[in-house]
Amino acid sequence: AACGDDDEEAASNSGGKGGGAKVIATPKIGLSSSPQPSYLPVIAGPVLAGSKYGLKMTKGDVTTFDSSTTLTQSTLSGQVQIAGQSTVAQLLLIDRGQPFKIFATYSLSDDFVIAGRGDVKTIAQLKDPSTVVASDSPGGAGQAVFDAMLKAQNAGFLVDGIPKKVIIESSGERTSALASGDADATVIHVIQANAVNKEHGDVNIIAKLYGEVPNFMKEAYAARTDWLDENVETAAAVTASVIQSSRDLIASYEAFEAACKQLIEEPPPAEELQELYEIIKSNDIYPVDGGLTDERIQYMIDLGKEEGILKTDLTPDKVLDRRVMERALELVGS
Repeated sequence: AACGDDDEEAASNSGGKGGGAKVIATPKIGLSSSPQPSYLPVIAGPVLAGSKYGLKMTKGDVTTFDSSTTLTQSTLSGQVQIAGQSTVAQLLLIDRGQPFKIFATYSLSDDFVIAGRGDVKTIAQLKDPSTVVASDSPGGAGQAVFDAMLKAQNAGFLVDGIPKKVIIESSGERTSALASGDADATVIHVIQANAVNKEHGDVNIIAKLYGEVPNFMKEAYAARTDWLDENVETAAAVTASVIQSSRDLIASYEAFEAACKQLIEEPPPAEELQELYEIIKSNDIYPVDGGLTDERIQYMIDLGKEEGILKTDLTPDKVLDRRVMERALELVGS
């Protein structure tokens, strides 16, 4: 097709539902962390599957910010139109009265586990004052993941209640702490835990996020409500591309591997990638059906409240713009 034909076609097919009938070919998307294989659709969607829905995006059109704070400021100022970060971070913004709505998810779950070393083999041992536990900072995605696993295991306590913990924000650094013995247990990716186990042979997987916490919703896209009112079609095009890409990537390891090599700064070695692919394929990790359910959002709100992070009476109605997902599912055909 000649330049611009796709845009025209996408615009004319849209039926102008809820304003903003024309798709912005290159919407400004910002993320609070670099894309990883476990949530590859966040970038593979717009870049690899987007043209079908009127998008024309390259890897360089998606900006990674160094923190949730800078991403939020850039979205409020209009420098970014669509913000992707942990669902907890998005809920926190809405809880504080910022004019945002969540409209899609690109990562339901992840390959996170609670890993212990040596004698640390049970959830109960995390409460032992002699067990050093490395965790993410409060409000960080890592802590939400940790708390969700503790809840699913009926631990009777959250990360808050662990007596001896050290705050380490990056999962890579938490892995190093586990490997060096500076931490006896932590929350990291199973691939990272397996790497430490290959080296030391004494890592125990105590709990898993995938397959054990059914209603988790790890990451979400949100936008300013005034932008969404004008741009339902663009938001739906991005969302549809993420759903389509989720399906494409799960359908073939070759497609998954090629996309990782093309779009991820430092893709993991082949053996780890294969291992991760099997986990993604067999669990609800990529949002192949959209994934944005009231149950998931309610679960995340309840988790945030239990953690003491969310203060107001949030409901799915208050935090979601459902028009976008409805339109996106029409576009991809469910």
